[in-house]
Amino acid sequence: MKAIIPMSLAVVFCTLFSYENISVIPSERQDTLIIETSNEETDINKSGLDFTVYNSNINTKYSEFSSATFKNKLIVVSSKKIGGLGNGLDRNTNEPYTELFCLDFDSKGDISNPLLFSRILNTKHNEGHVSFSPDESTIYYTRSLRENTSNYQLYKADLAPGSHGNWVDETQLTFNSQYSIENPHVSPDGKHLFFSSNKQGGQGGYDLYVAEILKNGAIGVPTNLGREINGPSDEKFPFMSKDGKNFFFASNGHFGLGGFDLYVSKVTAEAFEIPVNLGDEVNSSFDEVSLSFISDTKGYFSSNKTGGKGSFDIYCFEALPIAQIVQGIIVDNQTNQPIPESKVVLLDETGQELSTQTTGADAHFSFSIKAFENYKLKILKPGFEANEFAFEANNTQSNIYKQVLKLSAKNRPSSNKE
Repeated sequence: MKAIIPMSLAVVFCTLFSYENISVIPSERQDTLIIETSNEETDINKSGLDFTVYNSNINTKYSEFSSATFKNKLIVVSSKKIGGLGNGLDRNTNEPYTELFCLDFDSKGDISNPLLFSRILNTKHNEGHVSFSPDESTIYYTRSLRENTSNYQLYKADLAPGSHGNWVDETQLTFNSQYSIENPHVSPDGKHLFFSSNKQGGQGGYDLYVAEILKNGAIGVPTNLGREINGPSDEKFPFMSKDGKNFFFASNGHFGLGGFDLYVSKVTAEAFEIPVNLGDEVNSSFDEVSLSFISDTKGYFSSNKTGGKGSFDIYCFEALPIAQIVQGIIVDNQTNQPIPESKVVLLDETGQELSTQTTGADAHFSFSIKAFENYKLKILKPGFEANEFAFEANNTQSNIYKQVLKLSAKNRPSSNKE
């Protein structure tokens, strides 16, 4: 299949459901860029990522949710009791109260050896999602109210100097209210705190919000992420990729396969792009939530789909970019003849040089690129005017971007008659 899209010089890229309630759901010029795709696109499999997914070996008949990493340990929220403090069952989930555990994980993503994370943070009621400042000196976490286990409030605490897990100075954040505040996530630069809440004034249900983390540690006024992310239903479990380019979250309101699905939105200078479903390698007709990464390509999410060990299980995944190639030929703008020995430079959206090639006698070039990234091609050849072309790798299946790029000779006599 072939599709034709414009390649514009104007395109520039810049480079968050509750397990708390989960069981109760709980250009100056334009050139034509030809794309050859190997598969028919659908409205679902459009994330540009190829996922390999498998069930982890620590799951039980109870619920497990991956949350964050701390000192090379995976922090998990689970209702399984291993020396736990909570007594009895949560009437909303019919499972034991959730607590925080830390586990080992290896380079493959396999997890093992669950231990209680902190007796200071764990209480006799539900503990929820956690997130840490980039230097791991501050933890943000949620805890259910004693009188209402489906209502969570947000707290922060500091790591005692010299300790490896002694949390002190617990503070309940000032914008807490009678509404539930869940799923905190600190941005990779440590400047913003994302969370989910059913507070009034949103788009409906649970919405995702962001608040600035001030230099003194205080939290600014929360702002709703807007209609591009939030819909009339529920959006929960925010997670920002390490490079700040991709924003992941769970929703039961965007177009999906059923229940809560996982989505990704590209982050631009002005806003969030339209969210894209991560596809049927990850999502199902059941609920998929609580996605996080432990490296650029490996991470975890939780699902209650069939085939698991019971309730919500943690699934390990590897997400690799679908192969993309940009290739083309350099020709003379007037004669359309190939221009051999041209220097072709591949640049990212910031202008950083990624790769360079010098064309052969056939004047062809080829570069491997990533989906959903913005690039530039700079063409240099003695005797010709330098030229630069911008494009976005915005197709999401395996494809090849083909381009005929033209250069104008310097000081060429005009062919126009007087």
